[in-house]
Amino acid sequence: MSGGPPTDTDLRVAGSGEAEVSAAIIEEVAAWGASQGYPSWLPGSFTGPDSLGMSRLRGDIAARSLYLVWRAGTPVATFSLLERDTLYWPAAGDEALYLHRFAVRRAAAGAGRHAVEWCLREARRRDRRYVRLDCLAENPGIRRYYERFGFAAVDETVIDGTRYTLCEVPVGDVP
Repeated sequence: MSGGPPTDTDLRVAGSGEAEVSAAIIEEVAAWGASQGYPSWLPGSFTGPDSLGMSRLRGDIAARSLYLVWRAGTPVATFSLLERDTLYWPAAGDEALYLHRFAVRRAAAGAGRHAVEWCLREARRRDRRYVRLDCLAENPGIRRYYERFGFAAVDETVIDGTRYTLCEVPVGDVP
């Protein structure tokens, strides 16, 4: 997908030294969301080498499940696509891939669509029936965003006092 005009989008697995790149994108999105009343991650939760967020990103890199989306040589989005999610979907089997830590810089319109559509194709390629995710129940804007891709709320859970909506989309019809 690389090699065209500078507006081309390139998606690739993050390398061992790129956890900080992903964290910077997430922190930028978290700060913007907090300033606009759209909660996502707590600002600062991906700051510092010993933070829980950085630990998760390093684990995703080790599993080759952290991705970066680039435009014209600049990282503009990040996400993790996991084989399992025992925290939010503990009873699930191997029928899905799980989208986590998805963040797109505000200036990168369209990069999110590119990433989500890639995730749907990747799930189908890996013979998974669904892509699943969780989002804060108090953020209807992010739910509307995912609904545009066909995600539907299927359950809710509360973890550490925070309510999450669990969403999934079948990938059977993805081209």
